[in-house]
Amino acid sequence: MRKTALNGSRTGWVGPYQISSYLANAVRDPSPRPPEAPGLYVLSERPWHDLPDDTCGLIYVGRAAYIRYRIGQLLCEMCGFTSDTIDDDAYGHRGGHAIWHRYCLPGKVEPLSLYIAWCSDCRCLDCAEAGLVQMLKVRLNVTPLYFCSRHRPALDLALNCGRGTLRRLLPAR
Repeated sequence: MRKTALNGSRTGWVGPYQISSYLANAVRDPSPRPPEAPGLYVLSERPWHDLPDDTCGLIYVGRAAYIRYRIGQLLCEMCGFTSDTIDDDAYGHRGGHAIWHRYCLPGKVEPLSLYIAWCSDCRCLDCAEAGLVQMLKVRLNVTPLYFCSRHRPALDLALNCGRGTLRRLLPAR
């Protein structure tokens, strides 16, 4: 299975995985499944290391109360299992529908060639989502650009989303 290494050693991100390889080996490969927990997930054109960055070609940033369920929905929608109209309200969620109609079809991009990753280990999901949305290469106008109301300035992505974030951010006793 061709995928990038699990990024869990230094960060809370899992993946990125090329979607075709990830799905083709869902049973054989012990790769992790997204958790049934709140978190963020991203789609990119290229793999990256440690944290998503400006060079990976971020296409989509999403947030969900149950990222496993939401990623399952997203994969179906972005592979064309959605309405034939470009109208965003055709289905319950606009993200996968917009990726299919506004990114994959016009650019002749196979959805399974993209990369997916997720993180459920963030101190503040609002700050992490806001930071990632600012890095989007493609604007599908389904993810609003907003800022966290609790943190000024917003928490740094590297410190916010990583293994043991709370231990690293709290002062030593």
